[in-house]
Amino acid sequence: MLIKQKIDTPEFRALLTPSLLKLAELFKANQYEIRVAGGAVRDILLGIIPHDVDFATTATPEQVKDMLIKANIRMINSNGEKHGTITARVDDMENFEVTTLRIDVTTDGRHAVVEYTQDWQLDANRRDLTINALFLDLDGIVYDYFNGIDDLEHRRIRFVGDPVQRICEDYLRILRYFRFFGRFAYDNAVHDEQSLKAIRENVHGLRDIAGERLWIELKRIAEGRNAGPILKVMLEQNIGPYLGIPSDIDLDRFEDHCRQCCHAKPHSMTILTKLFRNTNEIGTFEQRIKYSNDCRRLAQLIINYRDSLSILDSSSIDPLKPYKDLLVDLIIQDSTAKEKIVELLKYQHYLTEAQQLSEWIIPRFPVSGKTLESKGIKQGPNYKIILDKLREAWKTSHFQATENQLIDQSLPDILENLTNTDDTTSKNIKKNTNINSSTSSLSKKSKQN
Repeated sequence: MLIKQKIDTPEFRALLTPSLLKLAELFKANQYEIRVAGGAVRDILLGIIPHDVDFATTATPEQVKDMLIKANIRMINSNGEKHGTITARVDDMENFEVTTLRIDVTTDGRHAVVEYTQDWQLDANRRDLTINALFLDLDGIVYDYFNGIDDLEHRRIRFVGDPVQRICEDYLRILRYFRFFGRFAYDNAVHDEQSLKAIRENVHGLRDIAGERLWIELKRIAEGRNAGPILKVMLEQNIGPYLGIPSDIDLDRFEDHCRQCCHAKPHSMTILTKLFRNTNEIGTFEQRIKYSNDCRRLAQLIINYRDSLSILDSSSIDPLKPYKDLLVDLIIQDSTAKEKIVELLKYQHYLTEAQQLSEWIIPRFPVSGKTLESKGIKQGPNYKIILDKLREAWKTSHFQATENQLIDQSLPDILENLTNTDDTTSKNIKKNTNINSSTSSLSKKSKQN
């Protein structure tokens, strides 16, 4: 049964920009209906000004194009046309996606063959959730065919019509269900059992969904509200194996992990890496889910250091020192190393320390290649060894040692302990440094060799 509701809120009025009204007048003059569709309507009803506004219309794509051409309105992103979507750029200021009403003729769980219609209810019927199947005309009338307004008011997340049919049209809707539940349902809300049953019976359909599409939804779930409880219920429906996630995870422990680090707004991989016990398991996940190399490096860093690195005793000069040492080593090759190590601290539930490290200004290593060259140490087999040991001495000093201190106090011992320094290097060091005793000893050792 169609429900209509009139609204006149600040969020609705904010929608009515001059560019939008210009587009609406064009459709009205040509006697075609146009309405705001989907998520934007949902957000407006929740008192949120939407970032993206999509439109539905009774006009076919060809009719839309014809109107825009005659009105000298530019069209962009022609890729959407095959799906019935025309993107208009009005006054060179705002972009509006306008999609013709449609129904699914055939579906394979990933893609659909559609045909156009002028029936708003048929279009609403092909959408995933009741709260996303709403339309809003520009007079402020909301059109609700599946009780979406009441579901939104009570923060219920339900599929439109038959859950099995909706899921089989696009199996990715399984993950979308959990994402929207996390975003909108009340804390401790109970899942619709009919929806969970439909998910359990059709979870195998996720096998054929592209890894990139899975990651988009999974990332949003992990970084969203109530990630722990949502992911726990989701994995209890036997979804894990189809996402490359082990099926024998301690989900109570995982939920507790999410709860302990959620206030620090952790990265999705900081949440999800808890699901994997070793590099082999995370490797299986990486093969199934396609995400960025930066995400991959973060997960690997967490797995490599989560057990071997920890905060020092609170009585120490700097409890964060092991993490700072790691940071000054990694920052040489990875400019985002600080962000990754901050996430490691969040993973370990050191939330205060994570904030402290994020605010720490990384000091500059005071010894340069030019300094070593002035002391007769040039590029060669021992150059990197000397530089690395100087860096270790600097780290031991809590990054306080100056260039002169490192050269005058640390370099002699480093050189004396080298066993494969050649004669040329020894002679240059003896000539150019003030640390005669150390270099003389080194020269004697070299001659003996």
